[in-house]
Amino acid sequence: MKNNKAQELPLPRRLGIAMVESYNKAYELSQRFFALYDLTSQQYNVLSILHDAGEPLSTSDILQQMIEKNAGVSRLVDRLINKGLVEKRSNAKDKRLIDVVLTPKGEFLYQEVTQNLAGVDVAYSDLTEEESETLIRLLRKIKEV
Repeated sequence: MKNNKAQELPLPRRLGIAMVESYNKAYELSQRFFALYDLTSQQYNVLSILHDAGEPLSTSDILQQMIEKNAGVSRLVDRLINKGLVEKRSNAKDKRLIDVVLTPKGEFLYQEVTQNLAGVDVAYSDLTEEESETLIRLLRKIKEV
């Protein structure tokens, strides 16, 4: 959107482009933060869901709670298993189901990342508190359309 041709686009289209560009930048910065812990934001989201649940969850339960619904939960869980952060267990009530649970290593990493989570907020550091509140309100308005 840096040239005059972009300025000729209708305002809603320019808004859409600005939102996508802003999302991409915020996402890139968040991925850099999580990479410091050898995680992606989606993997952290799975750790957070499991931690908050306080009990084993199935992959479908995890998917229902995920921020990014298109994420391949089974692949995410497999990667977290390879890192020793979660493990799969047979469901005690229904042996056909597989539950996912945090390992002690996963719980420790979750706590460590969570304590430093302010580092992911760098994408929004130029916004005042009032601007942040206004932006949240406007984004919710768009979401409700």
